Amino acid sequence: MNEQQLELALQRLDSDIQPGRDLWPDIESRLGAQQNEHCVGIGPDVTVVSQSNRPAWLGLASAAAVVLVALMGWQLAVLPSPAQRTAALPSAELMLLQVYEQQKARQLSQIAAIAEGYDNWQQQLSSWDQAIAQVRLALQIYPDEPRLLAQLQQLYQQQLAYIERATLQQPLLKS
Repeated sequence: MNEQQLELALQRLDSDIQPGRDLWPDIESRLGAQQNEHCVGIGPDVTVVSQSNRPAWLGLASAAAVVLVALMGWQLAVLPSPAQRTAALPSAELMLLQVYEQQKARQLSQIAAIAEGYDNWQQQLSSWDQAIAQVRLALQIYPDEPRLLAQLQQLYQQQLAYIERATLQQPLLKS
């Protein structure tokens, strides 16, 4: 029988059919028995647990749920989120910037004189600074792009090598 045939058969049934006897007392007695007991288990190993044991299990389950929620709340409060851990780590660009800017500042602070033929050394440094700024701008769009990072590192190295060639460095005296 398909669905349409079933629908037709249901429509043909008389909706005013009454049972031969009152069925409520049977239903009520079965409902009362089920409310006082419930079965635990599957198959032939069914165990009947009275309703009086339910509060103990319910209380235990509730306590476990409260502990679980408390642990999750503690984890969220104490441990940093993945976004916070990522934000706390310096990017490769910033690490390069810090290292090379420190080296550049150290070299510039040790200048004793300018080598011959390097009269426009500051203009040349400015050109490298502009190139570095352009690569850093590209890194804002494509953060941690390996080729851009390699290009940035190469520019920094070229600039430091140029400063070393163009200037006569005064050695650092340790006190």
